[in-house]
Amino acid sequence: MKYFVIGDSDTVLGFRFAGIEGSVAESTVEALAALREATARSDIGIVIITDEVADRIRDEVTATKLKMSRPLLVEVPGPNGPSPTRRSLLSIITEAVGVRV
Repeated sequence: MKYFVIGDSDTVLGFRFAGIEGSVAESTVEALAALREATARSDIGIVIITDEVADRIRDEVTATKLKMSRPLLVEVPGPNGPSPTRRSLLSIITEAVGVRV
């Protein structure tokens, strides 16, 4: 099982130093193409995508997570930190359980 990263040039370069291939996605079109390429490959088990790029193609990311069991999509913060639209783990737990922890 291989990893594949989609993000800005700094993130992709950093993962390449670790031996993980990926695609730089500077635009929505590039992000969609990279996600489709990664999900079409049978050797890719985990796709790492920066949350900034994922926000640009949110509908496609959500649909992929819901429809496909493989590859696993993991969103990570980019070099600018977490996206302002990213929900905290605490808010997700509160919504799921119905009790503020």
